[in-house]
Amino acid sequence: MSHEKAWQVQKWAWALFIVLFLAGCGLGGPAHKEPDRNAAAVVDMGFMDFKPASITIHKGQMVEWRNTALIGHTVTDEPAKAHHPQLAGLPPKAPAFDSGEIKAGKVYEHVFTVPGTYKYYCKFHAEHGMAGTVTVLP
Repeated sequence: MSHEKAWQVQKWAWALFIVLFLAGCGLGGPAHKEPDRNAAAVVDMGFMDFKPASITIHKGQMVEWRNTALIGHTVTDEPAKAHHPQLAGLPPKAPAFDSGEIKAGKVYEHVFTVPGTYKYYCKFHAEHGMAGTVTVLP
């Protein structure tokens, strides 16, 4: 096989690898489909941010977080476990929540039952400022 032919084969092999890698990262997963119509708000998780960072909903409504990044994230509001306490906060009597790892292309939903302000963060990327706020009205 000539050097030129070997280079062509190698180039196509890398292109195939990249396509398969991206397909396995969830680029075709639920986060890239239409949001749940029961969701009052949808938050996209990017590389190191939540968009929008602040949302307002009403008691009993659901928020959907969609991981459109190629890396895993969490949606966590556990003040007692936060390495950066200023990024976490719950209204009185509200239960803490933690999505666990949301892999690339996946979705996490949470229904808010207690009015107030919730400050949440990504456990993996809080040190980079990946945090958000949900305000729940009565």
